[in-house]
Amino acid sequence: ENYLEKIRRIEAITKREMKDFTDPRIKEVRIMGGCVCIEVKDSETLDGYQEFACQKGVFSRPFLNYMYAMVPYIIEEEQLIQVLDTMKAWFLR
Repeated sequence: ENYLEKIRRIEAITKREMKDFTDPRIKEVRIMGGCVCIEVKDSETLDGYQEFACQKGVFSRPFLNYMYAMVPYIIEEEQLIQVLDTMKAWFLR
């Protein structure tokens, strides 16, 4: 299987979906390959995110000041968008 192509596809979708996404609580959004990381200025910003994501059908476990996703290479576009939309929804609530 062509894993490099799958990773490029995930990265392209992630960049498209996260383009111009900002919030005053966010320090930086980083995307590399199949990984996306939202670094927040204060770790308390992420308090409750794990439960919030779970209610939306997404398993996520923030770490310190980082909300991140490392998705499987076989993820469908619709599923990837669900993960990214959940991350963004946390800041829009």
